[in-house]
Amino acid sequence: MRRGRLRRYSRPMSDTASPDNTARFTGLAETYEKYRPSYPSEALAAVRAYWAETPGAPRLLADIGGGTGISTRAMMAALGGDGGQAWTARVVEPNDDMRAQAEAALADRPDVSVVKGEAEALPCDDAEVGLLMAAQAAHWFDRPRFYADAARALAPGGTMVILYNNRDLYDDPLMAAFEAELETAIDGYSRTYRSWDLMGELQALDWARDVTEIVHPWTWRLTPDGFAGLMLSRSKMAPYKEALGEDGARAAIRDLAGRFADAEGMVGVPYKTQAACVRR
Repeated sequence: MRRGRLRRYSRPMSDTASPDNTARFTGLAETYEKYRPSYPSEALAAVRAYWAETPGAPRLLADIGGGTGISTRAMMAALGGDGGQAWTARVVEPNDDMRAQAEAALADRPDVSVVKGEAEALPCDDAEVGLLMAAQAAHWFDRPRFYADAARALAPGGTMVILYNNRDLYDDPLMAAFEAELETAIDGYSRTYRSWDLMGELQALDWARDVTEIVHPWTWRLTPDGFAGLMLSRSKMAPYKEALGEDGARAAIRDLAGRFADAEGMVGVPYKTQAACVRR
């Protein structure tokens, strides 16, 4: 990623929920499935323990904005069986490409269904859901409408979890350099695009109780090419790819990551997995 190769590229960067936020993932499904990380089992085990504190909640997981099913597969593995009582899951995804990738990835899972739907009008019956999850997705939602419909869909005692793999965008040298280059290259881009007071927002919900934050730090080691794939799976990278072309963008990001590689040719990307949980 070399300064001076990019023209400034202008595009509105609003995160307000809209049809454009669904369409922006078209064409990214294969890259997303290949390069996005899963979620640490330790963090998801803590979510399961939180859910289990209220006996009798239904064993239906609804993964809202579930993308290619990465978060569903991880959460279902963490949930497992409990006294012979099996879980079922429903992936709710509005984007056709992402949903098709989820259907392919979950084709051998009769316990998981994949449906078209939106966060603001959940395809769930009243009080049907025991664990309602949004992973890497809530910043795209009209959240007041989503929270209201989540309260309708959740069973009494059920859990809503807002889940994120958050990268260190300032103190990690590689991520700081990468984000600084994007802020220089793309008009209107800011690394803070999904930063808001999530816990304060959840604490203000009149229906939510036992508001709890689970944080689990970890580091993902990957090759510079893997880092480039990870970054190019982001919908915010569309202006950058249009400016350089897909191959040029990949090469530029790979070159940048290579400057931070260790003796084994790998880079480490520090994450903090955040699971913000509330009970209905």
